[in-house]
Amino acid sequence: MMKLKMMFGLAALASTTALAAGPQCNHSQLPFQQMTPVPYDSTPYSPQDTMPEQCRDPQVEAYIADWEAGKIDFNSIKSNDSIAPDQRFCKTMDDDGNIMEAKNCELANAPVGYLWKELSDSPVVIGITNGGKSDHAPHFHGQPECYYVVNGEGKTLADNKFQTLGTGQYFYIPGATIHNTPIMSDKGLGVMYWYPNNAHFDGFKYYWRKDVKNLRVAEEAFDRVDAIRKRDLNLGPYGTNEAFFKK
Repeated sequence: MMKLKMMFGLAALASTTALAAGPQCNHSQLPFQQMTPVPYDSTPYSPQDTMPEQCRDPQVEAYIADWEAGKIDFNSIKSNDSIAPDQRFCKTMDDDGNIMEAKNCELANAPVGYLWKELSDSPVVIGITNGGKSDHAPHFHGQPECYYVVNGEGKTLADNKFQTLGTGQYFYIPGATIHNTPIMSDKGLGVMYWYPNNAHFDGFKYYWRKDVKNLRVAEEAFDRVDAIRKRDLNLGPYGTNEAFFKK
């Protein structure tokens, strides 16, 4: 009997130890397996002139060094081998949110006013954007994200207000945090973006207002962001500002 008690005790201890170590998974959760998080209204961080420690990544730093040295630009920057050859083109969206190719990599062929290139899916997700004057929908996702501004300037939601994000600046957004960067200047805005802790974009889940319908605490967070957009930028909710962005 004593031997059995010792065996059960060791089994319970092993089980407790495994639980304390966290889930024993060898793969990331797919988007449909992920619980909907409750978002923060905004990142507590502001744009800054040096790379945040949370954003450090050698591949990104190499891209930025080459950009600042004038060795690459939006058209010449290269994807790594984790991006399939048939996906190495300039992407944009139509008015219904469907991803499409921006022919000749020109903003004139981007219905929403901006386009992007995918540079890496592994070991870290990296991309780069080029945008003209255009609105952007507030959203969030579980992964933290970083920006480095390659050209132009925009207004970004930071520390519960919209702050200027300009060329050469960095910006850190923790996971499950609503972010929004309307491009209100005729200078446009281009950013390198990356997810410093995560690879494989197909495992990400983006949340827009429509994705949190009836999750009232999340709907209220989007309501507060809309109020900040109105207060700081005199913009209505996304999709109601065509007159401003088309002029």
